[in-house]
Amino acid sequence: MTDDRELDGRRVVGFVATLIAVTAAFGALLGYVLPAWTGLEEIAILEMAVPVSPVTFGLYGGVTIGVFLVTLLVVVQVITRFDENAM
Repeated sequence: MTDDRELDGRRVVGFVATLIAVTAAFGALLGYVLPAWTGLEEIAILEMAVPVSPVTFGLYGGVTIGVFLVTLLVVVQVITRFDENAM
């Protein structure tokens, strides 16, 4: 038995937003726990010193995963426009 379900845009956007929020929350948790365990106060990202805090790690994680997933969605959207059998 096959189930021909289609993904609508709202589900995909909701899933991506959820992944970004979970990643930002995990980054914030890591930014809270890491200084307590290791005593680390700042890290270097692309030769720039960044203080270790829940805000910076949450922001970094959310922006990084967000840029990656949105770029992936745009690439998939462009590819499906050139696919003759897509819809």
